[in-house]
Amino acid sequence: MDNDSVIKVRGLTAIIDDQVILSNVSFHANSGDVTVILGSSGAGKTVLLKHLLGLYPSAPEAVRVMGVNPSHLGEGEEKHFYTQLGVFYQNGALLNSLTVGENVALPLQQHTDLPDEMIERLVKLKLSLVNLEGTYNMLPSSLSGGMLKRAALARAIIMDPPILFCDEPGSGLDPVSLASLDNLILNLQRLLGITVIMITHEVSSIFRVADRIIFIDQGRVIFEGTLDEAIISENKPLKEFFRKGRGE
Repeated sequence: MDNDSVIKVRGLTAIIDDQVILSNVSFHANSGDVTVILGSSGAGKTVLLKHLLGLYPSAPEAVRVMGVNPSHLGEGEEKHFYTQLGVFYQNGALLNSLTVGENVALPLQQHTDLPDEMIERLVKLKLSLVNLEGTYNMLPSSLSGGMLKRAALARAIIMDPPILFCDEPGSGLDPVSLASLDNLILNLQRLLGITVIMITHEVSSIFRVADRIIFIDQGRVIFEGTLDEAIISENKPLKEFFRKGRGE
């Protein structure tokens, strides 16, 4: 096990409604890497993500995120833990009744005592990092799909989290917008030194951003390794996943 691992999963099993969703899942993710969790629909990726976020309970040693099991934290510990995570949801999850600036500011308003002037400056800085200058007072309904994704990304990194979780970030984007978002995530990861955990089915994204690959099939991890190792792997389900993703 790498001493730089910020996420360690060991023997995680998840049973929901008498159905085994995850079976003895083990893997690790290293600090500063982009680790991509992939697999076919129904493989258990979302359930795994919810365990990493502490939304589903797990055995004390089964899940470790920055050294703790998020489902076993007290109230004070839990609040501190979640301020260290950024979550980039598939649909953006912006509130339509708030402006872009107000959406991005929400975590700072909820978790810090910073004055309004400082919050505004930080929000505008993060919006500039995702190439959304000038959108501070705009409503989400006036943004394109790609712009909505970038606004959601700005909110996810507003607290400067050491870990960013991305749940199908490119879902619904055209190939050009998808490539632009991938490159933006990579640039932010390098600029801010963030560890990225990404769930995606977009093979083009995987080839652009991944350092490590975790491949889940029917609730089991059947491949764990670098992107280069994944590309040359003879693992049949993994090869088939890449083949279909490339439209071959």
